Amino acid sequence: MTITVEAPVRALPGAGPSRAKQLEEAGLATAGDLLYYLPYRYEDRRHPVHISDVGRHVDTPILLRGKVMSAAMHITRLRRMKVFEVVLEDGTGAVKLVWFNQGFLSDQIKRGDRLSIFGAPKISSYGQLQIESADWEKFEGDDEADGAIVPIYSKVGNIPPKALRQIIGGALSALPTLDDPLPPELRKRLGVIDLAPALEQIHRPPQLDAAFQSRRSRAHVRIILQEFFTLQLALRVRRASEEVKRKTRRITIDDDQRAEVKRILPFRLTKAQKRVLKEIATDLQSERPMYRLLEGDVGSGKTIVALIAAIIMIRNGHQVALLAPTEILAEQHYQRIRQLVDDSIVVAKATGSMTAGERRTFLAALRDGYIQLVVGTHALLEDRVVFKSLGLAIVDEQHRFGVEQRQRLFAKGDTPDILVMTATPIPRSLALAMYGDLELSVIDELPPGRQQIKTAVRLPAQIERVYHFIDTEISAGAQVYIVYPIIEESEKSNLKPLTAGFEATKQRFPNRRIAMMHGRMKAEEKEETMQRFKRGEIDIMVSTTVIEVGIDVANASLMLIIDADRFGLSQLHQLRGRVGRGTRQSYCVLVSDKEKDRLTQFAKTLNGFDLADLDLKLRGPGELLGTKQSGALRFRFGHVVRDYELMEKARDLAIDILEKEGLAKAQKVVRKLLGVPVPATVKD
Repeated sequence: MTITVEAPVRALPGAGPSRAKQLEEAGLATAGDLLYYLPYRYEDRRHPVHISDVGRHVDTPILLRGKVMSAAMHITRLRRMKVFEVVLEDGTGAVKLVWFNQGFLSDQIKRGDRLSIFGAPKISSYGQLQIESADWEKFEGDDEADGAIVPIYSKVGNIPPKALRQIIGGALSALPTLDDPLPPELRKRLGVIDLAPALEQIHRPPQLDAAFQSRRSRAHVRIILQEFFTLQLALRVRRASEEVKRKTRRITIDDDQRAEVKRILPFRLTKAQKRVLKEIATDLQSERPMYRLLEGDVGSGKTIVALIAAIIMIRNGHQVALLAPTEILAEQHYQRIRQLVDDSIVVAKATGSMTAGERRTFLAALRDGYIQLVVGTHALLEDRVVFKSLGLAIVDEQHRFGVEQRQRLFAKGDTPDILVMTATPIPRSLALAMYGDLELSVIDELPPGRQQIKTAVRLPAQIERVYHFIDTEISAGAQVYIVYPIIEESEKSNLKPLTAGFEATKQRFPNRRIAMMHGRMKAEEKEETMQRFKRGEIDIMVSTTVIEVGIDVANASLMLIIDADRFGLSQLHQLRGRVGRGTRQSYCVLVSDKEKDRLTQFAKTLNGFDLADLDLKLRGPGELLGTKQSGALRFRFGHVVRDYELMEKARDLAIDILEKEGLAKAQKVVRKLLGVPVPATVKD
């Protein structure tokens, strides 16, 4: 039978009914699926070691070849465990091989067999040198024959690694029937080899040179660029599809608007803010809808820039929506905007905690156009929320929302302009990977007068010194945050460290006013607690990372972070940004006895973009964004830091194809690329 990419796994050698079922349950139903189930590393088994030299390689995987002198099964007395023992000899010495609970081996390995063994020698609890649970296969060749470079795949069910390699090896015979989704002219423009030989080499590497081990071989570059190009072209096609319908509104900017902006500004704009505003204003006046990512460090003044864009849109007769991920952040934005614009603009707030009466009034006022600017949470995305003329949609902390949510907001207007904001400094390479359909604007300087925050790392044993410092600061009029690393707040049990810390804080500071805040509290409770803290009625706020984004209390000048090693550097930077917002000298104290080097680097670095680059290298994109949901960034071989120049190459080609070939051709290419089988998750 000829194996094709559509052939079911059951047709492949070594894939009986049980193994086929496990493969299918893992999403590997056809030979084509297995072609894209790529190895995550390799073992070089080409150079056998003499058994007499095994003692020099303890805990290091080695290749042995020899003859089976004895093979026996016995059962341990205490745990009734089956142990299969083999003595292997090669003329220079002998070594014991041990397998646990693999009774079937007694039918497969017999005295007199010649074996190739790959495993790490260990010293047993009895002081004996042996190799446990080694990979093995019968060896029929010449003793001087070369071994092989063996691909290592992520485990599928309980299929043994050797059996999985055999099944995937059978799937490789389908390569001649594989359709290359990149047409020849695109392969030439990307400078990549054909798909079939690339997959062949990745599954069966011809050598393990430096390029192959570092995943920079021509085979790897083919897979990386195909993935990056598919992402970039798909993002661009989606955006171009939305841009087919041009904006009908005409936006003008006049002296009255400039005077209004100058009147409400709390400070002079920085050069970076002016540059970004010019980019946004150009987009607003364009016929094409704006898709722009506004990126800025903590406290760089993104909200002011967004508000100026909102004023331009409102004074041209259209409405503006600002979408925030939490009610606390929505309330902060609402209060700040109301404070700046006074009564010159009708501003409303939409959250899930509105009463039925409030919601009815709000919906009618929004539909009639009376409300000019609305700040809200996910409640803004409900179907019953209808605008009279939505001209600008602002999405804050974009990584907390999915693309679908952004699209739902877009659908509420007639091709509204989209401005996405994030206070998480994202390296350019990651921004390209995540937001390839957005133009990038960066505010890379802080307003004058912002305090530099003094940061220190302390051991848990030094906590009393820290507490004494907290007491001194509160006596001088400061307020304090104490943050506990409750990453997931969905379960009550996970809040135990916070509640225990809250009780301990009350005992240590009996004369101070202390409150607690976390994500499971009702919205009105959180808001009331936050307002009390802002009014100076609370000295110490014991909290989870719910205070990470958007909290602005000028008098809070000291932050203590417990078990700081459990946070990514960018998240620590977000937390640190909650202090230093007033005129007081501010401090951030990290308490941990782990990862001292990483935390010391953080303490020395105040620039969020530098920290984001470091965090991306150390912990990956999921940690950088404060969420594990980085599935869209799990490329087979591509890495957004290491391969940033390939990402830019893929993006440039995607833009070029759209501009020169048109949307219809680009859509056709995307459809073909997305028809490629999606691989099962592999190890990084």
